[in-house]
Amino acid sequence: MTAALPSPWLGGVGLGLVLAVAGSLEPAAGAASGQGVGAIVRTFCLSAFEAELARSGKTAPAGMADYACSCVADRIEGGSGLDEARASCRQATTRRFPI
Repeated sequence: MTAALPSPWLGGVGLGLVLAVAGSLEPAAGAASGQGVGAIVRTFCLSAFEAELARSGKTAPAGMADYACSCVADRIEGGSGLDEARASCRQATTRRFPI
């Protein structure tokens, strides 16, 4: 599994870890048949984001998780690799949710 990258988000709660988990999980065959890749990436990303927040005891601003995970899913559907999507979405989310 990929190590978490340091991140300014949520006092150390890194989207790098969230997206590493999302990128390393393989959905069940049944899940893949009814959803596009973006929907699957977004689902894993949201779950991992919420789990990391719970472990940290922090609260994300309203809409932050949805924005970040939708960004990653959109970029991956558009042909970006996971690392590129993660980096560009981290920057975009940090600009939109400066905490």
